[in-house]
This record gives sequence, C-alpha cells and structure tokens, in this order.
Amino acid sequence: MSGTWTLSPEPPPPSTGPPVGTGLDVEQRTVFAFVLCLLVVLVLLMVRCVRILLDPYSRMPASSWTDHKEALERGQFDYALV
Repeated sequence: MSGTWTLSPEPPPPSTGPPVGTGLDVEQRTVFAFVLCLLVVLVLLMVRCVRILLDPYSRMPASSWTDHKEALERGQFDYALV
C-alpha cells in the first residue's frame, strides 16, 4: 500500500445559524403573523388609494342638492312668493 492515498473524512463545517429542524418558536411565529397581517392591510390600503386617485368620482355618492337644481334654475322660489 505504498502507492495509494487514503483521505481521512473531514469534519463538517461548524453551523452558524439555528439548528436545523427546530423551526420558529411561538414568539417568532406570532411576530411573523402580525407583520404579515400588517403587510396585507398596507397592500389593501395602497390598492384603495390608487383606485381613488385613478377615478375619484366613481366612489362618491350622488348628492341630493342636484335634484332640486332644476327648480332653482327656473327661478321657482317658494319663499319669494310671500
């Protein structure tokens, strides 16, 4: 065996992160869920604001004073007849 080389197995490199398989603890999962909910609310608000900016008059209810505008334009005033 003078001509063969044998390599000894190298040890695995040290792990710098959390141990594999443990996952997130309860506090980290709670914070992650809370942040995810906040991001969803933020996206919904951004979509709503963009829709309002693109078409601001579509979401406004019709005002009631426009129904009486025709009478005012014709000059019919009830209180002026007194």
